[in-house]
Amino acid sequence: MPRAQENSGNDELVVYRILCPDRVIGNVIGKNGKVINSIRQQTSAKVKVVDPHPGADKRVILVYCFVKHRNLDVNDDDDREPVCTAQDALLKVHDAIVDALSITRDSDDEEANILVPASQSASVIGKSGAVIKRLRSTSKAFIKVSPKDPNEVTHSCAMSFDNFVQVISHIFYFS
Repeated sequence: MPRAQENSGNDELVVYRILCPDRVIGNVIGKNGKVINSIRQQTSAKVKVVDPHPGADKRVILVYCFVKHRNLDVNDDDDREPVCTAQDALLKVHDAIVDALSITRDSDDEEANILVPASQSASVIGKSGAVIKRLRSTSKAFIKVSPKDPNEVTHSCAMSFDNFVQVISHIFYFS
């Protein structure tokens, strides 16, 4: 977990945890850390690959930063515009995972798996499912929020209070 000493003042800690399949973690890190260090330098966010958990087929990549103020106004013109350096780094880590998976891809689906504390999952789902329905409608992606299953060995990378958020979108190739 991030150390409190890195915080300067009353800044807010923003943390993302994205899952990366074990089989491509080396590509995401890069030779001598080249890929992950590049993401750190481009974004100024902290990016850490967490040690593997026994039995898990995915590794947790922790992405975080401290911010004084986040602009939470959603700009419909560019919904990929990051609101902080950690979100920028998260998007770049996801792109690195997708690039690594494209080498061994068996399908035309792009997938992201993110760990979200159960206490924050309501923000993803929304009242009566309104937020997740809107996200599904506007993105045309499959989005699923599910709790950690303590009996599932592949869920060992998650903390007891985590939910898994899975987003799958179909990639269309044009010739």
